Amino acid sequence: MDSIEGPVPVFQRPGRILVAGGANLDVKARTHRTPRTGTSNPGSVVVAPGGVGRNIAHALALLGEEVTLVTAVGRDAAGDGLLASCESAGIDCSLVERAAAPTGVYVATLEPDGELFVGVSGMEVMAALTPARIAALEQDIAQSSVVLADANLAPETLVALGLAAARHGVPLAVEPVSVPKAARLVTLLDAGVPVALMTPNGDELPVVSGVTVHNADDIRRATSRLHMRGVQRLLIGLGREGVLVSTPEETRLVSASTGLLEDVTGGGDAAFAAAIWALRRGSGLAAAAQAGQTAAREAVATTETVPQSLAAALAGAGRAPGSAFNPPRRSDP
Repeated sequence: MDSIEGPVPVFQRPGRILVAGGANLDVKARTHRTPRTGTSNPGSVVVAPGGVGRNIAHALALLGEEVTLVTAVGRDAAGDGLLASCESAGIDCSLVERAAAPTGVYVATLEPDGELFVGVSGMEVMAALTPARIAALEQDIAQSSVVLADANLAPETLVALGLAAARHGVPLAVEPVSVPKAARLVTLLDAGVPVALMTPNGDELPVVSGVTVHNADDIRRATSRLHMRGVQRLLIGLGREGVLVSTPEETRLVSASTGLLEDVTGGGDAAFAAAIWALRRGSGLAAAAQAGQTAAREAVATTETVPQSLAAALAGAGRAPGSAFNPPRRSDP
């Protein structure tokens, strides 16, 4: 296993990146004052392309990577517009499934400071991405440099995708998306699929590991459990504490990169994409985590889900070595 500071050759394979995950319309409603339940709240509403997989693919395209998106959208005007926006961003959409179900929609209610109050995700269209559809993409998977997947995929589809990648020696990196959807990655691990990188946050970590987390010792147990179950590398978002970087041999905390908060939507997706981008350019895991922090800071400082300024923000990023892991104990995950 490579060290936390050294390059990670498995991510430096030539070829296109294949991103399999959600693509939807984001409806972001931001209240002018603290939201009140049970009544209408004055505010502003923005509609924009979104979805975890789509956001990751868009960020990687902005960073100069060749990216193919595997997702499902409806045969409707929303799907047409979403695909047009992806193609204009430089994303290859030739493998996108057009389905009878309506294009997915994510509705986020944001507080005045940009923090998420509540979100609702309607992604029934993703059921069109079945194991049979993944089987039809076997050659595309085999020719990819890396496969990135998010947990908007059904558990059986995640397993089919992971096994296909493993058959061809293509590294798999997975993003849990949310606490409810993180449980789908347990099925992936139960199937014995090797995972080159997983990126849960502190709330998702107990779900994917099966370990109740209240403090630093629990986090260590959770990371050990995931490594024993085939997760080779972990980048665990711990909010203001930073990002925990973990391999079976080493653990390190990379400090958080703080700045202006305008809108939290897309921050994690930008972090994931930037970490992959850094790894493909020879950065170690700790430096990739730092690049992810820089990208997340850039994303949440703007109302753009994927900021056009991402490449400029990452110029020279990802060099901080981090510190030994010893975060303060806390009573909640």
